[in-house]
Amino acid sequence: MPSTRLNLVVAMCNSRGIGINGKIPWRLRKDMEVFKKITTETKDPDKNNVVIMGKKTWLSIPEKFRPLPKRINIVLSRNMIETPSGAYLARSFKEAVAMVTGKGDFAEKVENVYIIGGSSVYKEAMDFQWPCRIYLTRVLADYDCDTYLPEFDLNKFKKLQHCEDVPAIRMTENGVEFEFEVYDKCVTKASEMSFNVMAAMCSNRGIGMANKLPWPSLSKEYRYYMNLTSKTSDPGKKCVNIKGRVTWQCTSMEEKARDSIINIVISRNPTAEISGDPYVHKVVASLDEALEYVSITLHDQVETVWVMGGQSIYTDAVNHPQCNKIYLTHIYGEYEADTFFPPFEGRFHEDKSVALDRTLQEERGVTYKYKVYCPRHQASC
Repeated sequence: MPSTRLNLVVAMCNSRGIGINGKIPWRLRKDMEVFKKITTETKDPDKNNVVIMGKKTWLSIPEKFRPLPKRINIVLSRNMIETPSGAYLARSFKEAVAMVTGKGDFAEKVENVYIIGGSSVYKEAMDFQWPCRIYLTRVLADYDCDTYLPEFDLNKFKKLQHCEDVPAIRMTENGVEFEFEVYDKCVTKASEMSFNVMAAMCSNRGIGMANKLPWPSLSKEYRYYMNLTSKTSDPGKKCVNIKGRVTWQCTSMEEKARDSIINIVISRNPTAEISGDPYVHKVVASLDEALEYVSITLHDQVETVWVMGGQSIYTDAVNHPQCNKIYLTHIYGEYEADTFFPPFEGRFHEDKSVALDRTLQEERGVTYKYKVYCPRHQASC
């Protein structure tokens, strides 16, 4: 899956001009080299980057260089009848983004997304609800232009002091001075969605053995777990369930197929089975990527987010600043286990304000109790 950051690559002169009559007013060989390097290189040799551009930008590229090689070209146009040769056609910026982030084969081929013009496309990308980076070549000269880079809020976009993607020195070419700057759009913690952890552990902290629960199946505890991780107060919203690859593979069909659930699977090397699973909404490489996707792309669809295993993901979750609560079923007694719930007691304590049955439960010879924990800094605790 591609990164959920949009990357703008643009050069502008002193007046913020970026073009005239469909052409770039200057010719800077080093700037074009940096542009090619940024938009072409990938860490994964089996993937390519996407370049998104408006129709005028597409037509401004000399025909012999279209489409831009070793990149997936997407052209935006509401009125083009035929798809440009060697490129993809999208009717809107949102449609182009959807093409890149969907679950089909197209998205699996993409590493990064670059916006390369023109002015209105840059504006849509800056205002889009994804993180955004601007690779800006500042041409320190005056040129006649009829197209300009939109202003961007320096309270939202912060200049990076160092970025290894671009040269750090001012350059001169054909008597023209220019330098490279990089700006990142700030995504504040306030815009991120907090999450809850759902788990059951026995007295020795065990949570699993050979990819199964170490204790006998507990139907009442299972229903508690199923209800809590799928219930919403707003019928128009859903719950997100985040699981690791192994946990997902051990998940029952009844649990996967709940209508009120959006399933996100964390896997650094997803199999075709997981990527093609109709019940998997998104495959990501880390918990942070999952949370970024929820807060930016799904924020208006989601009521609660649940992290549900396995061991390494639980470790990341209980140490994450956005962890809101841990719903933990304490299974009394020790069971042989090969995976364990991480220590959390130093950062969390029991939250008795949450309404739930706190009596000792017994089922199939197993005794257990439901508990909820919250970070020690939360006033409600």
